[in-house]
Amino acid sequence: MAAVGGMPEVRQGFMVNLSAITGSQTWLDITGPAEAIRSDKWRLLYACIIIDLIGMASYLIFLIGEVGDLMWAPIAGFLLQYFFGSLLVSSLGALEEFLPFTDILPTATLAWAICHVESLNFLRLLLGIQRHGPREDATNGAPAARPQSEHQD
Repeated sequence: MAAVGGMPEVRQGFMVNLSAITGSQTWLDITGPAEAIRSDKWRLLYACIIIDLIGMASYLIFLIGEVGDLMWAPIAGFLLQYFFGSLLVSSLGALEEFLPFTDILPTATLAWAICHVESLNFLRLLLGIQRHGPREDATNGAPAARPQSEHQD
């Protein structure tokens, strides 16, 4: 891989910059685990619950925890965008983390329910939430994630 601007060239990868931890230019490719979570509905549910629990952790230290939400809000918004592909849901998730005393709302878990509970399909279509399922990877035949079609037969 060729480095461009200090970052390795990767197509549609999920790269994490570990430079602050390691002290040198280090990137970790977590595309495989992230795709595995996104394409399995039960792993995705566990990840959503963890996202909501981290957001609710600000209630452990009254008022001071709200400052932590300022750092967590963009991360939660990014994860919601990655998992569900809906700008509206990710914006609401980030906004919920930014606003004080709204962390009790389990935004990620609600997004999962809207995505996977069939009776809420109208909300999924309205909010633009995408379902991701396994697909064949062209390079090695391994499962990868691809959005399912909006209309199922």
